[in-house]
Amino acid sequence: MDEQQDIAESVGIPNLKDDVATSLAQDVEYRIHEIVQEAMKFMRHGKRTKLTVDDINNALRVRNVEPLYGFSSADPTRFRRTTVGSSATGTSEIFFVEDEELDFETILSAPLPKVPLDVTYTAHWLAIEGVQPAIPQNPTPIDAKADLFSKRIKLDPSATATQPVIPGIKPGSNSAPNNTANTANNQQANNANNSNGAEIKPLVKHVLSKELQMYYERIVSAVLSQDEVLRATGISSLQNDPGLHQLLPYFVQLVAEKVTQNTRNLPVLESMMAMVRAILDNDNLFVEPYLHQLMPTILTCVVGKRLGESPQEDHWALRSTATDILLLICNKYGASYHTLQPRVTRTLLRAFLDPEKPLTTHYGAILGLTRMGNEVFKTLVVPNLKTYSSILELELLVDGEDREGSYMEIEGDVASTIRKNEATHCLEALLIGLRSLIRSETEKQKYVAKDVPTAEGLQEPLTVAVGPLLARSLLREEATQQNLAGVVAVIETC
Repeated sequence: MDEQQDIAESVGIPNLKDDVATSLAQDVEYRIHEIVQEAMKFMRHGKRTKLTVDDINNALRVRNVEPLYGFSSADPTRFRRTTVGSSATGTSEIFFVEDEELDFETILSAPLPKVPLDVTYTAHWLAIEGVQPAIPQNPTPIDAKADLFSKRIKLDPSATATQPVIPGIKPGSNSAPNNTANTANNQQANNANNSNGAEIKPLVKHVLSKELQMYYERIVSAVLSQDEVLRATGISSLQNDPGLHQLLPYFVQLVAEKVTQNTRNLPVLESMMAMVRAILDNDNLFVEPYLHQLMPTILTCVVGKRLGESPQEDHWALRSTATDILLLICNKYGASYHTLQPRVTRTLLRAFLDPEKPLTTHYGAILGLTRMGNEVFKTLVVPNLKTYSSILELELLVDGEDREGSYMEIEGDVASTIRKNEATHCLEALLIGLRSLIRSETEKQKYVAKDVPTAEGLQEPLTVAVGPLLARSLLREEATQQNLAGVVAVIETC
């Protein structure tokens, strides 16, 4: 229980109650037993009798806990080969663990260890009627004052507000890992609390080596650089370097800040998404504890209202890249977090069905729902196609004529041209999802004996199901003519 209280004080939690420390100690003991038992399973499956650090790391991974870093088995298991049996019965080779051989003469000739001292007890007075006697066992008054003064300095906000959170990095540095305005915010909060007479515990220091600090600065400058070669080198290093686990929280925080502050800066957003993809592709990084910080930034780049300085910039590619990252996270961590994909799907569906959202947001939501799979698109998007098709048709009509395939700019009406461009991208995203769904449904109906109407016979029911705009666009394609059974399935879904 004393160990729990000491650890609590070291992280800034003073006066931990005894019942809390007892409950925490019991829980820690149970978790350690659980990890050791899981590690022993790996040891037994490895046909070993010696527990190794790798067994503990495998047990931690099974329990979805970050593995230990900086530890490894010092002495690898060594096997020797021998043969058993005779020439008459046949011989076979077996391998066994080589035991260390000890020489008796060396052991007997070795000097004896020193005799340990006997355990003795002494007693002395800590205080007599409130007065501490001046004996060697008790601290002197000068030592007691110095200890109290050092504690007050640690608790004084004015003494810690100007100190860097990470030793060796200046608070005002623009490229250091603590460049998140935390120092300024903490100083303001500390000053406010100090004026109220409150004592603030200092932040727990996260020590980074000078090499890691320099690496962080170089990587950030490389990723945000305009030089494509330098940028690709930085992304490649993030993707493959095995020693970045200490810098991972700083990279995640950097991505969150840059995306929040630079929604109108398309190159910065593209660089941040490339950084996120590189971090996710690095198998040596334990990203799961930081998913809750990454998901909002990725979703911002998918369904953001306006990304880039001008609507005419190619923010469509950024939304497509962010959608791929979103799908990667759902596929990679969906088994561990069962609510991850449903929550993402719910967010995208809400953005798609909100008529107050701009078409750029609708495009990102449609793209995300399309790439979630044919079943998601069939269940959530297809039933709403007729209503949404009417919205797109109003945007794509120019002088009463259907111009959904046109990108030409109308002089004096730039805003209308931009809206038509956005509606065209939304239409194309819906057509991509419909084509994939039609092909999938055709494959399912391949071995079912069923009469399929002609394209002319399907035009009216398809128009009723998905709207005239989507129906015309689908039926004029040659691929749709070859997958009419899938078209029938789409009509039945609506």
